[in-house]
Amino acid sequence: MKNKSDVIYIHPKKRIISQRKNYFYLIFTGVFFLIIGLLSDSLSNNLVGLMVIMTSPSNLLTDYIALGGFGSAFMNVGLLTLSSVLLAYRHKVMLNGAMFASILTVAGFSFFGKNLYNSISIILGVYLYAHFMHKPFSQYVMIGLFGSALSPVVSYITFGIGLPLLQGAFLGNLAGLIVGFLLPILAVQTLTFHRGFTLYNIGFTSGLIAMLVTGILRQFSYSIEVQSILSTDHHRELTWIIFLFFLSTALCGFFFNSFKLKGLREIFESSGKLTTDFIGTAGIGATLINMGLVGLLLLSYVLLIGGVLNGPVTGGIISVAGFSSFGSHVKNCFPILIGIYIASILGTMHDMTQTTMLVAAIFGTGLAPISGFYGGVYGVIAGFLHITLVHNLSTLHGGLNLYNSGFSTGFIAGILVPILENFTFTGKGKNAHGKRAIKEDH
Repeated sequence: MKNKSDVIYIHPKKRIISQRKNYFYLIFTGVFFLIIGLLSDSLSNNLVGLMVIMTSPSNLLTDYIALGGFGSAFMNVGLLTLSSVLLAYRHKVMLNGAMFASILTVAGFSFFGKNLYNSISIILGVYLYAHFMHKPFSQYVMIGLFGSALSPVVSYITFGIGLPLLQGAFLGNLAGLIVGFLLPILAVQTLTFHRGFTLYNIGFTSGLIAMLVTGILRQFSYSIEVQSILSTDHHRELTWIIFLFFLSTALCGFFFNSFKLKGLREIFESSGKLTTDFIGTAGIGATLINMGLVGLLLLSYVLLIGGVLNGPVTGGIISVAGFSSFGSHVKNCFPILIGIYIASILGTMHDMTQTTMLVAAIFGTGLAPISGFYGGVYGVIAGFLHITLVHNLSTLHGGLNLYNSGFSTGFIAGILVPILENFTFTGKGKNAHGKRAIKEDH
């Protein structure tokens, strides 16, 4: 017997209506950021800024607002978001929670690392893999979008190691094709390592690939160092833009939900462990409300601790809010943030208001399934451990993997979950574990 929520994907009329709402919201997102870009500066200045953005090495942390200008950065975000939506529409992809997360991840990272030049070859590599496997590309679009985390590989080889332009472009895009081809293969294997307890499976996979690419480049004496190009002049504007965007998201969900809060309970009771599709289980309305709430929670965290919004911080909030359709919610994110805050207070190496710390805190909520499944106390521990590890990993990949926190959360989940699995259920007996598992399956 089919679950009532499954009807939305089976009944033709329901499916069309649902997809229209899904596409409407994502198109709204792209247009929202594009219009801000167009209104912020003249078209000629924005185009010059876009050219600067597309010809930069783009490894972490490259704030496109500081590099190309406020308007150009927002234009880059809008164009990449709309391109991702068009790619999904062109290949008739069902917009579920995973696709929402992938498209909003593209939107977020378009503030600091992804651009119209460096993402194409990676997606083409994934396309070639689908063709090689004789499978429709629609099954792999999500991996292609998430996989553009490795976009700096293309840009850095093209513009960052001193090669002649044509040679650099050829080798950079060849590397992008190879990376894209390998991603679907490796992503299946890495899922078993962390058992779905980090939401950033492709981020973890990308970290492993970037680490290998960085090692190869360093072997041939090409130095790759994490950089820090950051803006500090647009905190107020960004605060209002992000606030209005997530308020609009929540209100849009409330409207789609017939001005009710139905579905939120199902979301808040979920552990969020991969793969959890809130659009499928609770509907698009409740999912958008949840996304708005998580976005506002993360914005509040940054403001309450005295942080400054810039490209990476803004992009991080948007990306993580995307995962609020795919596993994270206020209830399972909050303990992670508490653990991160405690680690930030006790630690002496980094100021909690630094951009690197803010970005790490925001993306640390990828460990939300640990909090949701094992309980808030263990979520606090997971958040604490994430901060202790995340800053030590960027040197391994030189910033060529934009999902540094995804890399970290994969290791934390892979180490912590087997320990929790052993100690949290040993004293309770197998029946307790079995009941929990049955609950999760439903």
